[in-house]
Amino acid sequence: MSTRTINAIVFKEGDVWVIQGIELDIVARASNVADAPEAFMRAVADNAVITEELGRAPLAGIRPAPEHFRLMFERAKTALSLVQDVTFPRLPVNDVHLRLSSEALA
Repeated sequence: MSTRTINAIVFKEGDVWVIQGIELDIVARASNVADAPEAFMRAVADNAVITEELGRAPLAGIRPAPEHFRLMFERAKTALSLVQDVTFPRLPVNDVHLRLSSEALA
């Protein structure tokens, strides 16, 4: 199984933090920014299990997020650094890059 790097943008929407995948249109929510990486990786793991149950490779067939999220990611000035591994065994992910956005969605 090949592994991939996943990028995601983290932004605040109301009282919650939203974590939106870029290459994979997977989204998670967290009550505080410190919980964002783990919340996102749980959503990625859940999606991997679902695609496997559908008879596909983990995460196969999940499309990229809409373009405005990639643009938010590219414009972000702050990277969130993970201090502990939040990936899961058997998950085809070797690295996760999260960036913090100050932009609000229109």
